[in-house]
Amino acid sequence: MMLFFAIILIALPSLANAADVIMTKPESQLLSKPTFYDDQLVKQRDIAVQNPVNLENSIDSNYVIGPGDFLEILFPTGIEDLQVSPEGTIAIQGCGIIDVNGIPLNEAKRKILDKLKNRYDQRYIGVHLVQLRKFLVNVQGAVLSPGQVSVSGQARVKGAIYAAGNYKTSANKDSVYIYRKGDTIATTENILLQTGDIVEVPYRKWQQTINVIYAGKTTTVPYVPNQTIREYTKDAGINIDSGYNGVSIKFQETNFSKWIGINQIDHFSPEPLCDIEFHFQAPYVYIGGATATVGKVSYNPSMYVADYVAASGVTVITGDFSRVSVMRNGKRISVDWARGEVLPGDFIEIPRTGYEQIKDVTYFVASLMGILATTITIYLATR
Repeated sequence: MMLFFAIILIALPSLANAADVIMTKPESQLLSKPTFYDDQLVKQRDIAVQNPVNLENSIDSNYVIGPGDFLEILFPTGIEDLQVSPEGTIAIQGCGIIDVNGIPLNEAKRKILDKLKNRYDQRYIGVHLVQLRKFLVNVQGAVLSPGQVSVSGQARVKGAIYAAGNYKTSANKDSVYIYRKGDTIATTENILLQTGDIVEVPYRKWQQTINVIYAGKTTTVPYVPNQTIREYTKDAGINIDSGYNGVSIKFQETNFSKWIGINQIDHFSPEPLCDIEFHFQAPYVYIGGATATVGKVSYNPSMYVADYVAASGVTVITGDFSRVSVMRNGKRISVDWARGEVLPGDFIEIPRTGYEQIKDVTYFVASLMGILATTITIYLATR
């Protein structure tokens, strides 16, 4: 029995040395298959952690890495966020400095993973873009707030224009110029922007214009052939659903005015050099002259002189329809009784017949003679 215990005591040191040999592994093997990837030591990342939480939209396949971008590096030992330096590089401990400036995201990922695979098992490594860089671009031309605006690394032309207050009504939206590193890009596409870009929105060439007048304010917009009044209101940035019920159109060259109903603005295309004015209250047409009473009728562009006289309810007495006239803007103009055009604010005057005018003169002369005779009688009686 004593001999058995003696043999065990002699063998124990040898067993301990053998265990040390079994547990000792090269450093490369420890990194490739780390013991801390046991479920009790390291929890697996859930889906919420694996997705880039700081990005609201998917990354464009053409996205180019640049200074300021944040990359999430997954190591066997954990996660680290690294920002691309102003020189366009990232420094990974144990792997050195990696240049990722100006290359597409997928290419940058491959470049980083190639470095990581030299040190770590590729099953436990990964690269994600978690935050886009911010940079400044200069927006000039026909925008409401020209100047420098801050945009994200995935910003496009229209996003920068919107950040600069959006287009002016005078902007030419058909083409935009981008000045980039000495080159000029004329494009109609909503392309990606780069650091230092200058975006210029050109003005539309105005040979003819339209004035849109509302609430006492005037906005001048470019004339567009065959464009309706409703489309001009959109160019002027006004809301026509605010109780307007009439539209007057004044031609600047001829000073001629025309009225249409608010329900016609989707179908009426004005000529160039016009003033389009929106009105809240319904305009009126007035009737007077050789009538028993004076009438007032709401304006209707489909009605003529005879229609207004009939609609007014006035009683025409001794009137001469062949000589009907209209007072407009302080001037008297002749119009046809049956088909004469009438505008809001016009005063339709029905003159007396010639017989009535002669009779009025006769009454006047008779009255004057009576006054003169009375004056002479009084004079002679006082002498």
